[in-house]
Amino acid sequence: MVNRRSFLTRFTAFGVSSALLVDDSSVFGVDELPPGVVPSNPRELLYPTPESRSKVFAPESGAYAASFPILQNIDESSASVVWALNVPSTGWVEWGLTPALGKVARDSEFGLNPYESDFISARITGLEPNTTYYYRTATCAFSYKSAYDKTCSAPQYSDVYSFKTAGPNVDAVSFAVINDTHNVIETVSKLFSRVETIDPDILVWNGDLCHRYPSPLIVKTGIANPCDVPYAVKRPLILARGNHDRWGPFAHKFDQIFKPWIQQTPEFRSLGYNVALRYGPLAFVTLDTAEIKEDSNIKFQGISSAEPYRKLQAAWLDNVLQRPEIASAPYLIAFCHIPLFNHTAAEGEGVIPEVKWAAYHALSAKYWGPILDKYGVQLIISAHRHKFAYSPADKIRPWAQLLGGGPLTSNATCIFADANKERLAVTCEKLEDGSQLGRWEFEPRG
Repeated sequence: MVNRRSFLTRFTAFGVSSALLVDDSSVFGVDELPPGVVPSNPRELLYPTPESRSKVFAPESGAYAASFPILQNIDESSASVVWALNVPSTGWVEWGLTPALGKVARDSEFGLNPYESDFISARITGLEPNTTYYYRTATCAFSYKSAYDKTCSAPQYSDVYSFKTAGPNVDAVSFAVINDTHNVIETVSKLFSRVETIDPDILVWNGDLCHRYPSPLIVKTGIANPCDVPYAVKRPLILARGNHDRWGPFAHKFDQIFKPWIQQTPEFRSLGYNVALRYGPLAFVTLDTAEIKEDSNIKFQGISSAEPYRKLQAAWLDNVLQRPEIASAPYLIAFCHIPLFNHTAAEGEGVIPEVKWAAYHALSAKYWGPILDKYGVQLIISAHRHKFAYSPADKIRPWAQLLGGGPLTSNATCIFADANKERLAVTCEKLEDGSQLGRWEFEPRG
């Protein structure tokens, strides 16, 4: 780990003072970087990464796991579980219809059971819709000495947790949305506390979870276990990737912490972070807005391929919105990190402005906008701008757009909603003081 004091001293020449940083050395540490590597842009210091401070999973405690289980990818017939590791390990998930469990799931491939150093996962299949299941993780430290000299420890087990699969046959569903946390752990901790109070069925992390991804440590301390809270053991965590979630070497290994969805159509198998699901009266989709700059921008040095990615997402969107369970849902919303149009305020007006139709993220809007219109999407929940704004549907754009969130408690928000057969109610509140920024109700689609 890079020493914080010596690391900051190196930036004097850039004119960046420690006043720009979040001034709490007991809470924040410095991004883990390879020896001798210094960010070329001093702004990288604005969102420092936390040191690992886990008490539940401290490596010195002897715990093989480094996080609580993280429940993901729950649909009508399957679910995934991911957890972080302190030591190289193998592991599995035990599950069943009762707390007695009785079945085992492993992510085995090519005749080998898992062996991982940072994150391990298991996918549970053969489930029934709208059904409660129980599970726990098992983690075994594993050591290779030679081909026929290996050591596997006795398993360490998590607690037994439960989850419910998706499906149309429930009367009500709820969700909460957080975003733009940029690994600011004070904000993440307060958001998790609020989410736990709301106790939604689904948690959506709507992009820019961390500021950048130089190594697995950032993911372990910023996503998997930021504050020793089991925030996704009973409710699925759903991701809508942000532009910062594409920055850094580990961004290319994101599937270690967020397991890709398995698409029903082989043509879309590369769209593992696009989700289309029905939960009771609510159907929703997630879209990956990728970067705000064109692929040809010199800053990407040829590593970005977002433009064909967006085109493929448009084809996917047109395909999934026709699926019977999606098309028949009383409510249809979308999550994407970057807004699809700009909220332009008139002079002297407040945070809920008059709206001027102007594609904020034109490269996405030109592909997706007509499809969202065609299939009756009612609301898009976006992020990215670290501010709150809401614009209702109008004659030109038949869906509303809601923005919220930011990395500091002063601009962070919690968006939450519940849907039943009569109405979908969405609330946005300010994290700092709990004040309500707005509440909106949507009637079922005709």
